[in-house]
Amino acid sequence: MTDLGPSSGHIVDPPLATEPSPRQIDSVDRAMIAALVQDARISLTDLAETVNVSRSTAHTRMQRLRDANIITGFTASVDPQAVGLGVAAAVFIDIEQHDWRTLRAELAAIPGVEYLAMCAGRFDLMLIARAENIAALRDVLLEQIQRIQGVRSTETVLILDEVRSSAIH
Repeated sequence: MTDLGPSSGHIVDPPLATEPSPRQIDSVDRAMIAALVQDARISLTDLAETVNVSRSTAHTRMQRLRDANIITGFTASVDPQAVGLGVAAAVFIDIEQHDWRTLRAELAAIPGVEYLAMCAGRFDLMLIARAENIAALRDVLLEQIQRIQGVRSTETVLILDEVRSSAIH
């Protein structure tokens, strides 16, 4: 699956099967990651205390996790409604396969596209789009997404309620 990470703003390709597997992470690394997911602004001293290691060990492990691209960045969580993006939709997209990389880049560049993933199954891509209101969402769907050459069809599902969570706990 390919995804557009909200914190990075870049498209990230998954590792190919022929690439070496990443460094194994242990329980201390996992505890550090979980603590950072909960509070990316935690001080290094507090992080070390939380995972029961010295500050220098926490620093070394943090740097190693960043160097290995296990931790790819730090981000702020923003309430979309608080910044005027009160409508959200999951948009499932069927595309012409020969140009998927270009289509992916074009879709990711549309203002309001929060997340983009390549899928297996009935649809090729899925994105989350946010807008100020239904009319603005309609414009994103009809005037931007569906006008891109290579987009065959879309199916849109309005999001009525959200619970945000992280896969890392």
